[in-house]
Amino acid sequence: MIDAFHFIRPWWLLTLLPVAILIGIIWRHQDSNYAWRRIMDPHLLSALMTGQSKQQTLRPVTLMAALWLLGTLSLAGPTWSLEPSPFAEDQAALIIVLKVTASMDEQDVQPSRAERAVQKIHDLLEERSGSRAALIAYSGSAHLVMPLTKDAGIINSFATDLSPKIMPREGDAATEALALAKQQLKNASLSGSILFIADSLPDSLNFSTDKNSAPVQVLGMIGNDGIDSLRSAAQKSGSAFTPVTVDDSDVSRLSRLIETSFSAKADENDSGKHWQDRGWWLTIVIAGLGLWWFRPGWVIAWN
Repeated sequence: MIDAFHFIRPWWLLTLLPVAILIGIIWRHQDSNYAWRRIMDPHLLSALMTGQSKQQTLRPVTLMAALWLLGTLSLAGPTWSLEPSPFAEDQAALIIVLKVTASMDEQDVQPSRAERAVQKIHDLLEERSGSRAALIAYSGSAHLVMPLTKDAGIINSFATDLSPKIMPREGDAATEALALAKQQLKNASLSGSILFIADSLPDSLNFSTDKNSAPVQVLGMIGNDGIDSLRSAAQKSGSAFTPVTVDDSDVSRLSRLIETSFSAKADENDSGKHWQDRGWWLTIVIAGLGLWWFRPGWVIAWN
């Protein structure tokens, strides 16, 4: 904490110099014994002074100097710790990449792989209410269905209407879809994760896990017979794998993984954080010292 101590606005400390000069002039002007100090030893002068001729330690000018010093330190913004920015996103953005092929109509996952995928999208967006999400669909080519938005309803609506019949061509353009998903996060300048919802992954797919890449999750939309093969493909490509379940445990796990990845990346980059201004604590002391100005005769003491 001590090593991190500094002032957010150190230029305010420059105001202490002219104020110190002004306080010195006022102090000297109010000191009736100043002329005597120039010609008499201090111990003799102290012995000769009696009654009102003795100077009080706490005077209005002393209090003014203390208040100005504390006020300047407060305005300079003493700090020693970081805090999240109030304008930063508190949740990770999510790019949902949905495979839309004829194989997704298989019914080894009831009622079908495609219909269950739409249900999982709905549940995940509901659990992450208020966070940004986008939807990409792919088969032989990849297409942005809905850019990043906080409107979960419109993503659910578009996801429901997707089918292999409306896709331009058949195939598995997962690599193209991955590039499109990364581009969406880059364009929005947001940290986030990419979620692939698919029943298979091509061997050529490589989810980069370098420092600057978005973490990728895979939700496996396939029955027990093919789950091991899909898990192996996902892990080989460098992503975290979650198999589809009949309950919402898969959605809960995905939500935790997404937020954990986001928090780790934010801590690593101090993303959205700023130095916490601690100067406001000094206003309490300033207010307390200011009560002296209400003492009877205090203002008259200036004279």
